[in-house]
Amino acid sequence: MVRYFEDIDDGETHELGSYTADKAELLSFARRYDPQPIHVDPAAAEQTMYGGLIASGWHTAGSCMALLYEGFLSKTATLGSFGLEELRWPTPVRPDDTVTATVEVVETTASESRDDRGYVTNDVTAENQNGETVLYWRSTNIFLTREAEGDWPLSE
Repeated sequence: MVRYFEDIDDGETHELGSYTADKAELLSFARRYDPQPIHVDPAAAEQTMYGGLIASGWHTAGSCMALLYEGFLSKTATLGSFGLEELRWPTPVRPDDTVTATVEVVETTASESRDDRGYVTNDVTAENQNGETVLYWRSTNIFLTREAEGDWPLSE
């Protein structure tokens, strides 16, 4: 069942699942997209304030985006997002950490100019196995209303 804008309530939360940070995947991603020594060179990373290799924050964000899609967005009539209003990585993810994410709907707002959509502001938070927050973001997604049901799914 697809959830439309009207089906989403302020304050609802969803557990999004977990992933384990695989060292080889962290290194491969960082070599291609964020080749800072703290992400790609274990020996150099040992000499930093981190005391060892850490995941790129962009890898953490991408991994959590996959969890958000699978655990929430895949069951909705979403049209994407305006982007992130805030993004934080307060604690680094290290190889073999298990990261668990949740999403909370902060606010739903009907569009004032288009009756086929509404806006959902949500907070995504992820923690490692020690309960430390490794990621936080706030974003606003666009969702179709039931009135626009004939426009969904986009793939048909």
